[in-house]
Amino acid sequence: MEIELDTDKSAAQNASRLFDRAKKLEAKAKKAKEILKEMEEKLKKLEKSVGEIDDKEIIKQRKKRKWFENFKWFESSTGLLVLGGRDATSNEVLIKKHTKENETVLHAEITGAPFFVIKGEADEQTLAEAAIAAASFSRAWKMELGMMGVYAVKANQVSKQAQSGEYLTKGAFMIRGKKTKLGNQVLKLAIGKKDELVTAGPISAIQSWTNDYIMFEPGILKPGEITKLVVKELGADADDVQRALPAGKFKIIKKKKA
Repeated sequence: MEIELDTDKSAAQNASRLFDRAKKLEAKAKKAKEILKEMEEKLKKLEKSVGEIDDKEIIKQRKKRKWFENFKWFESSTGLLVLGGRDATSNEVLIKKHTKENETVLHAEITGAPFFVIKGEADEQTLAEAAIAAASFSRAWKMELGMMGVYAVKANQVSKQAQSGEYLTKGAFMIRGKKTKLGNQVLKLAIGKKDELVTAGPISAIQSWTNDYIMFEPGILKPGEITKLVVKELGADADDVQRALPAGKFKIIKKKKA
């Protein structure tokens, strides 16, 4: 270690200068230790929060959807599962893989509407609820039409075989034979949560399924706004809410929490 001495100053003056310098260095070292300790504490908190995020991500990844959540779905007041297509692909899969010949298929009287299927033998109440769903999840909601006609057929009337000279796109099917007209359906739905499941459907069906729900109809609330509201009110996952809702805007009619 080298110490520089000022030859123009006395030994006492040099000693005083060196002492002052040492004090300053000691103060800087103390400050550096305090900063280092503070940074270490911040790093520990950051590592802990990252760990918590990772745990949440793991939990989220482990949560597997049930097979019917690949479709629009709800449980009718009488306990029957009702499924609807989300898009052209799921429409195709629903009819081809998840529909039996004796089951009832519903469709709104508007181009591009999804098919809805009642799993099992359809009763009058389930048929009425499925008709509301078929109308509400069609483009009629986005167009704010308020009402939409719906018809029902048996699954064996639904065919992928097009008329001569015609071509059916993905998700589209031919209907052969007589259609049962179910009349105009009012576009009103409810979204509810039960355990980890979130779904939207006819009000009577959702009320039978859970006491934790929100009723709505076409309105002015944007999808992002209604999603935030439902997440807050029901404690639901935002992605589940978005998957459950029809395309379009909304107006809240009534909220009910269990």
